[in-house]
Amino acid sequence: MNGTIFIAGAYGTGKSTLCSKLTQKTNIPSFSAGDLISDINGEMYGANKAVVDKNNNQILLARRVRELNAQNSNILLAGHFCIFNATNQVELLPESVFFELNIMQIILLEASSNQIFEHLKKRDGKDYSQSTIDELVLQERLQAEKISVKLKCPLSIYRMTFSDADVEIIGEIVYGG
Repeated sequence: MNGTIFIAGAYGTGKSTLCSKLTQKTNIPSFSAGDLISDINGEMYGANKAVVDKNNNQILLARRVRELNAQNSNILLAGHFCIFNATNQVELLPESVFFELNIMQIILLEASSNQIFEHLKKRDGKDYSQSTIDELVLQERLQAEKISVKLKCPLSIYRMTFSDADVEIIGEIVYGG
């Protein structure tokens, strides 16, 4: 089956880095949902992660993913089920978008709150509260489970080790799923 392999997870779980390495290993092209949206609307999300119009962004993303699916048998798409709003509250993305992304498999990347905190601090120079990160991780998982059931597609939940083993194991999940 052709389609999108959705690599999901909270900010700072290593989705984009993992997808780049998976592309080298599998030759399946990878894309970041945020980068695809930014390429169209010109918004730069950076450290604040705040999104101006999440609903319109998802429409733009779905349109671009359809184009990419038409050009490629499969794609890896790094993205989220929920995001931070301007006040760092967790907001769920509209469920409807996930039906338009031609998702055939979901791989949810998880990491400890401490690892996520450290990655975000190093990458974005921003401190998030432990409770904010915990809520984001929880909501990401709940939405991944809910959407996988609604889409009737397999969900694999993987705890990142941030080592070369991640690429090997996720590569096996991609080909086994």
